[in-house]
Amino acid sequence: MAARNFEVAQDVDGTYLLKGDLTIHDLDYLKGFLENARSRSRKLNLSLAEVGFADTASLQLIIAFRKNLGSGGKLVITALSPEVEKILEVSGLKSQMTS
Repeated sequence: MAARNFEVAQDVDGTYLLKGDLTIHDLDYLKGFLENARSRSRKLNLSLAEVGFADTASLQLIIAFRKNLGSGGKLVITALSPEVEKILEVSGLKSQMTS
């Protein structure tokens, strides 16, 4: 099994901190992480402040997950790295990720 390009930690406030690169190669792990976190809490705070790169497949997965949370569920992006913010702006996905 190949090593993941990112890791996840949780701070004292409960925000999940993603660090590294989010790529198509780790979509299954990212999806599993999001589903597992959602099973434990109705509201997920996710920081992408330490993500150096995110491809559109990873960003679309996060957006789709956010849209499909259902009633009572919420995913909040608490921070973006400059690199991810630029990718979101260029791809036209920023409003879907941060609204």
